[in-house]
Amino acid sequence: MNNIYLIGFMGSGKSYTGKLLAKEMNIYFLDLDQFIEESCNLSIPEIFKNFGEEGFRERESFYLRKTADFKNTLISCGGGTPCFNENMKWIKENGISIYLKTDKNLLFSRLKEQKEDRPLISKMTDIDLKNYIGSKIKEREKFYILADYVSIQEKNKNSLSDIQLFIEDKLKGNRS
Repeated sequence: MNNIYLIGFMGSGKSYTGKLLAKEMNIYFLDLDQFIEESCNLSIPEIFKNFGEEGFRERESFYLRKTADFKNTLISCGGGTPCFNENMKWIKENGISIYLKTDKNLLFSRLKEQKEDRPLISKMTDIDLKNYIGSKIKEREKFYILADYVSIQEKNKNSLSDIQLFIEDKLKGNRS
């Protein structure tokens, strides 16, 4: 089986969904950000602080390509991963991509509680965060929609099992 790459905006549930889905499918799970942190012996905020966003994106692309060494793995990508250094093209050539498309209001409600853990939004006011989500989604959507499959999350009521069933159905080749 090809590796599966979950993509989408920060807060869309890629890591959470990925861990549970990988367990359900009995395959390995890899969080790309954790892989970068472990490989660099630095946290993502430390990488941003020491090397800036450009330095982080270079490392992100390098370690994304290292995931080709893994087999039967579900990989949760960072929100910006598909948008830089031809990463989306690489993902599509090397696995199955799934976009967890999430409503902006749902993203805001999740991210406002997680700001301190996310260097790109850590110092934003709620108004700035709302504006950031809107502008970044507009900017990144053109990359995200290139995914092989799209799972739409409009409300917090979408259950994990719905997303799992959607993904498993698509991976089995049922395109309904």
